[in-house]
Amino acid sequence: MIKEDQFCVIGVDGGASKTRGVLFTEAGDTLASAIYQRSSNLSINPETSSVCIINIIQELCAQASISVEHIDAVGLGIAGSSNQEGRDMVFGRLDHLQLSQRTLIINDAEAAYELSCPGDFGILVTVGTGVICLSRRNGKIIREAGKGHDKGDIGSGYWIGRQAILNLTLNETSVIGDPDLESIMAIFMTYVDGQEFQSCLEKLYQRDDAVTIIAGLAQHIISLAEKGNKIAVAIVQEATHAIADYILTIIDALGYNNNNLILAGNGSVIRNDFFRSSLNDELRFHFPELKWIFSALSPAYGAAILAARIYDIEVNISEILKGDFFVPA
Repeated sequence: MIKEDQFCVIGVDGGASKTRGVLFTEAGDTLASAIYQRSSNLSINPETSSVCIINIIQELCAQASISVEHIDAVGLGIAGSSNQEGRDMVFGRLDHLQLSQRTLIINDAEAAYELSCPGDFGILVTVGTGVICLSRRNGKIIREAGKGHDKGDIGSGYWIGRQAILNLTLNETSVIGDPDLESIMAIFMTYVDGQEFQSCLEKLYQRDDAVTIIAGLAQHIISLAEKGNKIAVAIVQEATHAIADYILTIIDALGYNNNNLILAGNGSVIRNDFFRSSLNDELRFHFPELKWIFSALSPAYGAAILAARIYDIEVNISEILKGDFFVPA
């Protein structure tokens, strides 16, 4: 039973592939959680993304048997958070719940940074559907990439999937007899559940969830690279080379000159051991000692913690981890 004086906060972590939400108290007790296999990236589809965000907030309140009026703060760590049309739609829908004045909208990477790099120390490397590297110096955010899945960021899950499709498109007549291309084609056709490449491709790009589907190919391409598929290896190497450049650019901006490097990882692609090993190879010349850390908590908690802080409420991460119902990353 929730006491009237307990501070309750909601956090949402929204990307191009899925949306996670948590509801917890200032004491760190998680009361409800929800995961939607839907995008809430405001730059992809502001209308459906804003609806998804509102739906997950309402579901969290229903699960915890708490009225929306009892929610003291909402933190939304959302991909594409700078999209003004999307922000306006979210705040407009929040107005109907009388939550807009209690809501903070930030980039999903900033929410992840709060958990992975407390005290403004370290470099966050987020690689999932999108890619962004982020750090802070004297309270100022330093970032590389993060322009968006369709704005030229190299190295993301979406980019990897798109490169695989591009290789098939450019070499469609050469697929038969080329084991590497055949393997990629077989994965693509199985993944999209089709039989004819061009028609499948046309239907794919007409789908609302095309970004999610294309990004989902990344794990399959990385798996092929691990097995020695030369085309897949080349894609992974180009991706990790670009990400290494993002990291090195941030390091230069930070003035970091230590041989040891600790990186905080976030996102499904960077959690892949083979992908991360390829990235380590790109960085090893500059940093012989490399260590990765990963937060056990969903970035949804980071968004909520930042929102609570506006009200001078500090939620202890260790207290969240002591609970039985916290949502993992």
